Amino acid sequence: MSHDGQQGVSFPAARPPAPDRGVSTLYRYGFAFVFVALALIASLPLERLFTHPFLFLFFAAVMAAGWYGGTAPGLVAVVASALVVDYFFLSPLYTLALNATEVVYLVAFAACALIASWISASKKQAEIDLKSARDQLQMLVAERTAELTKTNTELQQQDRHLQLLTEVIPERIRVPDAAAGEKVDFFSAAPLKDVLEQVIQFATSVVPCDACFVYLLEDDALVLRASKNPHPDLIGRLKLKIGQGVTGWVAQERRPVSVAKGASEDPRFRMFNEMPDEHFEAFLSVPVASRGRLVGVINLQNRSPYPYSEREIRLLSAIGFLVGAEIETARLETENSRLTEKLETRKILERAKGVLQRTMGISEEEAYLTLQKQSRQRRKSMKELAEAILLNQEISDPDSGS
Repeated sequence: MSHDGQQGVSFPAARPPAPDRGVSTLYRYGFAFVFVALALIASLPLERLFTHPFLFLFFAAVMAAGWYGGTAPGLVAVVASALVVDYFFLSPLYTLALNATEVVYLVAFAACALIASWISASKKQAEIDLKSARDQLQMLVAERTAELTKTNTELQQQDRHLQLLTEVIPERIRVPDAAAGEKVDFFSAAPLKDVLEQVIQFATSVVPCDACFVYLLEDDALVLRASKNPHPDLIGRLKLKIGQGVTGWVAQERRPVSVAKGASEDPRFRMFNEMPDEHFEAFLSVPVASRGRLVGVINLQNRSPYPYSEREIRLLSAIGFLVGAEIETARLETENSRLTEKLETRKILERAKGVLQRTMGISEEEAYLTLQKQSRQRRKSMKELAEAILLNQEISDPDSGS
């Protein structure tokens, strides 16, 4: 999300639980001797009825020893079986001495017993490996299923965010007609201010962060115009040159930058004197553009290390792409409102100057200077003073038509 990055998950081979080594070894080799002893006990009564009845039972013993104990106990069972057969069943009896005929027989028996033990041990090991592989596969399937579930959840969340961005951000916020006498501030009027607040809201809902800053490009400089949490007094005052710091680099290169930890160690990092308490470990910065032109930069900051995921970087970049045109439109609307208000103020001033010229018998320039002087003395705007003059004229001479 991987912050994030996307890292593969490695799965260790599944192994059966490791038993106590000493007890396990004792049991495994003990089984070998127990099986051989059981084969001997069962074969002695059968000696009078069958020729070499021990063959079948001792084969069973070495196979059982190989199955339950493994290859080494199986070999021990083969050796023990060969000695028991030689001592109890091959002449001369009750001695380990052999004649030539019995030697060949015993060698053949030992060879067959060895093969039987090896086959049994190999089959048992194959079953263990198969069970281990099955357990590993189940573990892998469970992990992959969990990954797919997580990925599916992230994709659904991403779709919701993108839908929210594409549906809500483009909603236009129109400027109401300015009331008479109301001054329109270029950077605090409703369209631009509300759009920037929406940018902050969406950005911080997509990526958890401790601070969010929105810089706008104005006269070849990046100016801080909106922020979440710290430094509200710096809005409109903090300015960066293109290429200055990480923010300036993003504006210059038109590419996002993410640093998961050690932000101050990044060669592009720059500490601002205006923010003496600014200490953060991670940051994510993306450009804001409209029709191929840079509009500004969005910065997210985290005080603790934070691995930004590819999904989060894409979503924040999508916000930067989508809101660029919206910010430009809001700027135009605000500028249009400002120009309209300026034109209206100029008309009012021209009418007020005309009233002063007629009533006082002065020139246009003298009328303007009079308005300016009275504005300073009364601590009122020239527009307010001009409106008062017009109102007084209408009251004193309703038919004047001024």
